[in-house]
Amino acid sequence: MPRAEMTSRERILAAIRHEEPDRVPISPRVGAWMVAEYGDTSLAKQMEVLPLMDFMFITGEPAANYVYGTQTEYDLPDVDAEVTRRDAGDCYILERTFRTPAGSISDITRVPPPGREYGVSPNPVKSEHLVKSLDDLPALEYILLPIPASYDAHRPYEEMLGDRGIVMPCIRSALDHNAGDARGMENLMVDYYTDRALFDGVMDLFHQRSLAKAKACLEAGAGFIFGSWYYNSLSSGWSPAIFEEVFVPQIREHVALAHSYGAIYDYYDDGVLAKSMGLIASAGVDVLETCTPPPVGDFDLAEAKRTIGDRVTLKGYVDLLYVLKHGTPELVERTVREAMEIAKPGGGFIIGSSDSFREGTPRENLDAYWRACVEYGRYD
Repeated sequence: MPRAEMTSRERILAAIRHEEPDRVPISPRVGAWMVAEYGDTSLAKQMEVLPLMDFMFITGEPAANYVYGTQTEYDLPDVDAEVTRRDAGDCYILERTFRTPAGSISDITRVPPPGREYGVSPNPVKSEHLVKSLDDLPALEYILLPIPASYDAHRPYEEMLGDRGIVMPCIRSALDHNAGDARGMENLMVDYYTDRALFDGVMDLFHQRSLAKAKACLEAGAGFIFGSWYYNSLSSGWSPAIFEEVFVPQIREHVALAHSYGAIYDYYDDGVLAKSMGLIASAGVDVLETCTPPPVGDFDLAEAKRTIGDRVTLKGYVDLLYVLKHGTPELVERTVREAMEIAKPGGGFIIGSSDSFREGTPRENLDAYWRACVEYGRYD
């Protein structure tokens, strides 16, 4: 006999508690696809065009990020910002210099124009970084905006969404668009071995800011935190040993902070996870996404369900390129069915995608996805 229908919010919470809801929640990432299809990623538009979505909607974090940003104008006390922009054919070059009471720092960024992609998203690429030595950290702090004690930007989205899901403020890790952009990922990897004082200094600066941002959201009543850790992924080049030594303690601090407020912690890494998922689970996270399968990732859904599935809710999994974009409706249906057979029993599974649906994904494949998720996700 079919179970009584739940709201999306009830369904998501039941899955996270490792209970069996009426059906497996369906919550893929759709931002890139929404831009391509509608030119609009707003929650209102998503609610209009995605009737089967169980929303786990992500909002921005406190304090604008001038380290990663490509703004040309800055309103920073005690800082003289000089910015030049010049065309370079396939991109434009942004050169920034910040003159502060503690000294000057500068960087150079290559920014693709709209429609041009570096990798799978139009991310700026830095050819020179703000932090070149430990002496630059005092100046860097002048361009890091103050973090409010309480930050409630998630509330309007909660009111709009109602029972159709949950809202999660995004809190980026110390690396994610923070130290990874201020110092550069390759530089940090070398610093770990050759200049540990610089590595620890820049990482701790951003780790404490990341915790402060999370606390501001939690103080304002956020019940969920979306932790973005993909710069920390083993896909970026970090070893499992460094991951365990440096990153796991940071993850534990974030999770403990969220849990101290009674909030749920969703950990995001869209890279390889086979050698790190056990460490991530040991840190106490509630949800692990995106569980990217081969060939892009290395996530074995059956192994994860067996080894960490009793502690962590698994979210995502369906490959966005080889299955959804370049596959067939039959392949999409089979992939969803097999995922449900493996991960549905006992709850603790939210089906989604290995990252955002992509521009050019055939409509018939998306129709097959939604249809299969409903058909094979029901608990009887």
